[in-house]
Amino acid sequence: MARQNLSGLRGRLRSRRAGLNRWIFGLALIGLLDTTHLWVQQQRQFEEGCFGVASLAPLEKAFDCAAVVQSAAGTLLGVSNTIWGALFYAAVALLSALALTRPALYRQRYKLLRSGLLGVGLLYTFYLLYYQAFELATFCALCLVSAGLVLTMAGLQAYELFTFRPATMERPERLRNERMILSGLALATLLLMGADVYLNEAFAPKAPATAARQTPEAQPAAQTCAFDTERPPVRYYRELIMMNDPTAGNPEAKVVVIEYLDPNCPHCKNLHPIMKQVVEQYGLQAYFVFKPIPLWEFSIPQVAALYAAAREGKFEAMLEAQFARQRSGGLSVEELLNIAQEIGMDPDQLAEQLNEGTFNEYMMRQRRQAGMIGVRGVPTILINGHFVPGYARTVECLGQLIEQQAGASDSE
Repeated sequence: MARQNLSGLRGRLRSRRAGLNRWIFGLALIGLLDTTHLWVQQQRQFEEGCFGVASLAPLEKAFDCAAVVQSAAGTLLGVSNTIWGALFYAAVALLSALALTRPALYRQRYKLLRSGLLGVGLLYTFYLLYYQAFELATFCALCLVSAGLVLTMAGLQAYELFTFRPATMERPERLRNERMILSGLALATLLLMGADVYLNEAFAPKAPATAARQTPEAQPAAQTCAFDTERPPVRYYRELIMMNDPTAGNPEAKVVVIEYLDPNCPHCKNLHPIMKQVVEQYGLQAYFVFKPIPLWEFSIPQVAALYAAAREGKFEAMLEAQFARQRSGGLSVEELLNIAQEIGMDPDQLAEQLNEGTFNEYMMRQRRQAGMIGVRGVPTILINGHFVPGYARTVECLGQLIEQQAGASDSE
């Protein structure tokens, strides 16, 4: 019986099943486009939502691609899931092409390899869906597209494994035509991937470092120093300020600047010197509120250490020390205790606060609140409730926006 089953499986794997395998090949190419676009939007910090289309932003309120990509489940073995996804789809496409164009003698091994690969991909997809649903309570739209592709390909592969189709004669000219068609589709996919990356580079808003070197005369404030018009402002922004929030500047000022950050976010680290200079220059005109929120699980003790340091007036010192040591996977508790000792905090007291989870509920409430008001990732800056786009996060633009809001308040 076992031999018959094994013989039947071999027969099913050696059958060409051209239509079914073309579908798997095509879905794998779509997966490559999906992971490429996810990588592109990740570079742009998802400023216009998961898909990068401003008109779709209102429809994406249920999604938070930045939180998912930057979470603990966003990497595997220290490598981004976008990279793993691209390699996975490329391997599935290659094995499918070989199964379609190689003789029946070799077809079995390619399909067995693809079956194993799709099985692993399916299990990892279920894990990612579980993590998004129950750990993050939010989803990445592009990740859901990828999950749908994996589920469909796995279903097609299972159908091939458990249904029989008699082998047909394979004409050499048909295989040559198949190679040409598959090569053309693969080339078209590569061109579309390259176009996605190129268009991102060509039309993405200018980086803060570049904009900071340009004078307001060279680029009019109306073009570069403006609030995000795609996201509605937070009306009751003063109610976001909590007792444990680290603050700077003038509490009586009419302008409130709120920054959401994670100490393990590279973009937050790059923004920090800019924000520090803005606080120094506009400390009398604005009240600055900093809201550390953990996007990764390993950020939780670091964010807790920031709140503990803020209680002792050492938030800036703790934040700069964490940024200076920033690395993939976060800092250990021992490193946080060493930092505490360096900046004049009691390491034993900090250890007790971390062990008891003193700030855990507070920081998670902050993260949920951030998602409710439209914060899609970090860093995020609000000035009197208005979202500041990434290209306007320069000393010049932030200063102009603060002065603009101060002037608007005086005229009311």
